[in-house]
Amino acid sequence: MTADVLRNGVQLVRLRLDYEYEDDLEPGAFRSYTYSQLPRRNDQTPELPDGIGRIPMPYPDYGLEFSGGLTGHMKLRLHIHGDDLWIKDNVSMDILEVRQVATSFDSIAWRQDSTWSYVGDWTQDVSISQDPSEGPSVWVLAL
Repeated sequence: MTADVLRNGVQLVRLRLDYEYEDDLEPGAFRSYTYSQLPRRNDQTPELPDGIGRIPMPYPDYGLEFSGGLTGHMKLRLHIHGDDLWIKDNVSMDILEVRQVATSFDSIAWRQDSTWSYVGDWTQDVSISQDPSEGPSVWVLAL
């Protein structure tokens, strides 16, 4: 099972949700997935040209930027691989935001929040399988 994070329909990153040597997709299984410091994928913040530096940088060096916020822009696409059947019963999402904070009266820096912020839950039960008689192979969760 993989989860693609999409911004405005474009895949930013693919995250692996199952582990080859664990029965983590078995009935009753519960798993928390923590992905920290994802690769930087800018949105409306332009890249600095090569050879140009700036302090502070106009963006952090990691994270998925959603300039217009998450709602209406972020989707999570779940895709089953192999011959597993997965029944999605509840997906809950929390995020760690990275934001500019004042470090003194005249300087700022990028800092990751120390606590997770709740984004939402998707509670609909859905069977996801490569076998069409069991369910679709892809399921998209949208905010």
